[in-house]
Amino acid sequence: MSEYLLEMKQIVKKFPGTLALNHVDFNLKSGEVMALIGENGAGKSTLMNVLMGVLKPEEGEVYLQGTKIEIKSPYEALQHGIGMVPQELNLVTELSIAENIYLGCHQKTNGIFDWKKTAQNAQVILKKLKVDIDPREKVKNITAAFQELVSIARTLVFGSNIIILDEPTASLTIQEKDHLFEVVRMLKSEGKTIVIITHHLDEVKELSDRVTIMRDGTLVKVCQTDEVTTDEMIFYMANQKVEKNKIIKRNVSDEIVLEARGLTRKGEFEDVSFQVRKGEIFGVAGLVGAGRTELFSCIYGLTKSHSGSLYLNGKEVVMKSPVDAIANGIGLVPEERRKQGMFALLSIYENVMMPSYHTISSKGVINFDEAKKRTNRQIDAMRIKTPSCNTQIKNLSGGNQQKVILGRWMEKNVDILILDEPTRGIDVRAKGEIYRLIREMADNGVTVIVISSEMDELISVSDRIMVMHEGLVKGFMEPSEDMVGEEILKVALK
Repeated sequence: MSEYLLEMKQIVKKFPGTLALNHVDFNLKSGEVMALIGENGAGKSTLMNVLMGVLKPEEGEVYLQGTKIEIKSPYEALQHGIGMVPQELNLVTELSIAENIYLGCHQKTNGIFDWKKTAQNAQVILKKLKVDIDPREKVKNITAAFQELVSIARTLVFGSNIIILDEPTASLTIQEKDHLFEVVRMLKSEGKTIVIITHHLDEVKELSDRVTIMRDGTLVKVCQTDEVTTDEMIFYMANQKVEKNKIIKRNVSDEIVLEARGLTRKGEFEDVSFQVRKGEIFGVAGLVGAGRTELFSCIYGLTKSHSGSLYLNGKEVVMKSPVDAIANGIGLVPEERRKQGMFALLSIYENVMMPSYHTISSKGVINFDEAKKRTNRQIDAMRIKTPSCNTQIKNLSGGNQQKVILGRWMEKNVDILILDEPTRGIDVRAKGEIYRLIREMADNGVTVIVISSEMDELISVSDRIMVMHEGLVKGFMEPSEDMVGEEILKVALK
């Protein structure tokens, strides 16, 4: 009998112009936590989507407990005891927690859907996961962390022995991560096998027993986690040593381009005042719930302030909508780039040129040749990895998707660019590329506002940092070589 619970052998998957998986082997042992890591575009999610039956491979075989199986759909994967919690959770937000947990596995009494039994059983599973919440609550009303646990609960209902978690901590607070890790350890103690796809190498060291490292669609290394250092993992992923991001002291103009005076939106932020200079990289720090995203959504015209005023280049302005913000030279890269920042089914050039079509149109007719020419210029400048500007943006890695969205605003020639969690779900080397682009934009006179939950990121990239907590500005800081993230937290909580 095989020592492995599951084996994938010589898996090949091709997309137009791309060999996504090149004869990849992957295996799992019963009751282990396996970390699956690699840069964006390495093939991690593609490999797991093949396992789940979402994608059909051109070549390769799958064995479960030594027996060859064929998985044609996610439902068939569940029948084999394999469940996945994708990065973009596929919950039905208008339904209750209980309904989502038992979706496709209905609880019936005498042929009639039993709401009471469903809620009771859901409560038992939630209690096991240490989630204290009413199972009748709609999913849209609960936090991202609870939604993650509801998705895990759904895999348990189907009796999954193998559970795949794709970037499970991307939207979680420190406390929520600790809760999730506790759940993972509990599931492991019950004999479940867990696969964690992540870019956070500290999570790999903390949680996993073994690590599988991929690069450019190939398997690079499989080993015990305690046999490889973090620097070695980075080297295997990138095939080169990745330099740590260094603090660069920049000379910033004294010219004030954006100023807020006493901005207030009840329940979100209160009496917020700050000034940002031309060409400055202005970091915005704070714990989840600090009001950072809400503040800059208001400045961008997505919501309205209840009091206070906003000034651009010394002139008071009122942003009634994002159209006003764009007209005033402000761009936004939102926190949820896949849901809010891009048109997944459209091409790269369509995503880049969307707000700039009027500049290449005559009498209502768009010059698509010029659109592609301009997009290719951004592809070169941003170093976007793609076969063509005609490629659908959904087929790019997370890091390259983010670069496309940045390219959109560079093509638009904005004066102020707001970046909300710009490196979430992006690998180490791609983060370095994003930091390079941020600095280049700032050096060219663009004011860049970076909202981030990663304190070390803000320290390394920002000229100044505004610290928020529970809707209030708690202070301003200038990064230094010896500054650590805890110092920002102390200011936030003082």
